[in-house]
Amino acid sequence: MFDRRRAKHRLAGLGVAAVLGAAALVPAAAAGGGPQALAPTQAQALLGTPAVTTSVTRSTSPQEALAAASLPGAVVSVAPGSSLPAAVGLAPAVPLSDGVSSVVKPVAATAAATACAANVMTTSWGTWPYDQHIADTTYWCAVYGSSITYRSSSVTATGTLCGTGWTNSQLISGGVGYSWFVMRSSAGWNCPTVVPWVTLHPSHYEDASRNAWGSTSLAGTG
Repeated sequence: MFDRRRAKHRLAGLGVAAVLGAAALVPAAAAGGGPQALAPTQAQALLGTPAVTTSVTRSTSPQEALAAASLPGAVVSVAPGSSLPAAVGLAPAVPLSDGVSSVVKPVAATAAATACAANVMTTSWGTWPYDQHIADTTYWCAVYGSSITYRSSSVTATGTLCGTGWTNSQLISGGVGYSWFVMRSSAGWNCPTVVPWVTLHPSHYEDASRNAWGSTSLAGTG
């Protein structure tokens, strides 16, 4: 004969056991301690997610722009014969169109004509935990709407499992004396897999175009 009370207790016991069993799985999964390397084919598939770019541009002071020249790894450029303070509008400057033998501008006139901006452009590739990120932080000053007088670019690269192998910042178009410039920020990573002797080495770049009006746009990625 079917004992409903005994069956009810048995089912309740099974339910408790199931809950305890499921709970036991959670610490076991967390015990791995962070993201785990995958098989080479799986890792390669996660590396190839299309690029996503964000960009934030703001006006900045000549003092902040000048300080950016001292950032680690900064690539800095000013006109030949010009000083860094002059290039950002903090000291008398020689007009680019007149050459170094021209009459020096008054400090007030130089400061009034020069405007500075800062931009951080970040491009991300891949899917966690095989994500890769490049961030280009660039400060620049210009005679507004006319010509670039100063630029300073710093590149950083990060990832979750992928460690940074190298970074590079390179001018590929325009520059000081022009109304625009394009910087290519590139990086390479070392991405481990579960196979100890198989490490993947992706590399990427982002091209950022900036101009004498203080604007920034993405020129390309790869």
